[in-house]
Amino acid sequence: MQNLRKRTYKQHGFTLIELMVAVSIFFFVIAAIYESFLSQQHVSLIQAQVSDMQQNARLAMDFLSKEIRMAGFGMPVIAVNGFSNAITPAINNNANGGNNVLIGTDQISIVTGYRQISTLASAATQGATTITLNSNGNQFDTNTKQYVCIDAIFSNDNYVVSGAGSNTLTLSSGLTRNYNQGAPVFLVKAITYSVNEARFLTRNENTGGGAQTLVPNIDDLQFAYQLNDGSWSNAPAVPGNIRAVRINVLARTSQKDPQWAGLGIRPAIEDHAAATVKDGYRRRLLTSVVEVRNLGL
Repeated sequence: MQNLRKRTYKQHGFTLIELMVAVSIFFFVIAAIYESFLSQQHVSLIQAQVSDMQQNARLAMDFLSKEIRMAGFGMPVIAVNGFSNAITPAINNNANGGNNVLIGTDQISIVTGYRQISTLASAATQGATTITLNSNGNQFDTNTKQYVCIDAIFSNDNYVVSGAGSNTLTLSSGLTRNYNQGAPVFLVKAITYSVNEARFLTRNENTGGGAQTLVPNIDDLQFAYQLNDGSWSNAPAVPGNIRAVRINVLARTSQKDPQWAGLGIRPAIEDHAAATVKDGYRRRLLTSVVEVRNLGL
């Protein structure tokens, strides 16, 4: 019994101090691991947002540059849905516009037959006032979709639709020349690009459907225009003198970066002054100069 008591007495456990030290070390290790996890998660989220932001900027630039490059293609001598110039600038939207366009951003309207709608089902002779399409005749009407271009080789390949039924179009004037079967047929549109108050790049074909959203998180859109004398202007007095367009697309992340709170500010672009308040958003600016192929010919 005496030996048993000795052995029992010698079997000591952890003291309270030892236990507290062990628990403290454990919590320090867990806190370090958790902090590292949060840091890695933050970096991952920011990288994903930055990647999306850069993709948005590229998409917006792609939409704009493709159609601006083709401004004036297939344009008739009459105004298309109120637009008489191949390019119509609208500079630095103001707060009183009431048009759901982000304050300070530019707009641009382009008249173009950029997309082919159909082809001629049969040859058409000079002087004829009707043409037959292979398909998509319902894309034309006598109101906002009445502007048709056939072949788009000469400046007088443009006509106005005065009657539309099935795939047969009646034109308000006779054909100026002969057209072969299979000749491409274009619907000429007046397309307006702008950024709405929710910071979406929008595209409006001015046919009554309103502006359609394309790309989110666009923080600014600015244009400059090279004129026929080689000079550049942010507000050209004569739109018909435009020969090239400098496009500036500023995209931002979808959320603020908490670690970027004292940074992040919309920069000055063209004639649009920089913001005065840092807001914590990361931004990317893409700039491209597009020569307008169909102007000044």
